[in-house]
Amino acid sequence: LFHNEKEILTGSADRSIKIWDISRNVYRQTVTFRHSSTSNCVDVSSDSLTACSGHMDGGLRFWDVRSGDRSAEIAGIHEGGVTSLQFNPTDNTKLLTNGRDGTLKLSDIRTCSVVQTFSDPNFQTVSNHASSALSPDGVYATAGSGTTGDLFVWRVSDGKLEKKLSAHQAAVCGVAWGRGGTNGQQVASVDKNGVMVLWA
Repeated sequence: LFHNEKEILTGSADRSIKIWDISRNVYRQTVTFRHSSTSNCVDVSSDSLTACSGHMDGGLRFWDVRSGDRSAEIAGIHEGGVTSLQFNPTDNTKLLTNGRDGTLKLSDIRTCSVVQTFSDPNFQTVSNHASSALSPDGVYATAGSGTTGDLFVWRVSDGKLEKKLSAHQAAVCGVAWGRGGTNGQQVASVDKNGVMVLWA
C-alpha cells in the first residue's frame, strides 16, 4: 500500500509487478515492471518513489515508481529465495528481508550491501511467503520459525537476539508489527493452523 492509501503494488507469478489505483478500481497501466524471476514480496518506500521486489532467485530489484525503470539490484542476497521485505519505517535507505536460507538481512539500498544479518540455530524459514517485520521505531526485527513455532526478536543495532517468545504449537508463517497495545507497539503472529497471537 502506498502511503497516499490510493494505490497498491502487487507482484505476480507472471513475473510482472503492477501499480493499481484503488481509488477508482482501475489498473494504472502506465507503470508495469517486468523481471526475470518470480517475486514473492514487494514494498514501496515511504516517499512513494522507490519500489522493491524480492525474488525466488535470492535477489532484490529496485524500481523507479514514476518511470517503471529498474534503478538497482542486489543479486543473491539470500540462498533459496526472498520470502518477505520491508522498508525501515524510519529510514528509507534500509530494507529488511527474510530468506529461505534461515536469515533476516538489513540492507542499505544506497550501497546495495548488507549491513546486518539476523539468525539463530532454532530459526528456520520454510515457506516461500514467510514474513518478517521491523518495529515502528526501526529498533527491532522479528520473524517466526517455520519449524519450532517460536517468535524471534533481534536488535537492529547489533544483530543480537533480544527475545525468543513461545506460544504457537505450529510453524509461524506471518508477523506484523504496528502501533497499538499499552506501550504503543504491538506484534501479531499467525501460524499455519490459523492461530493468531497478539504480543504487547
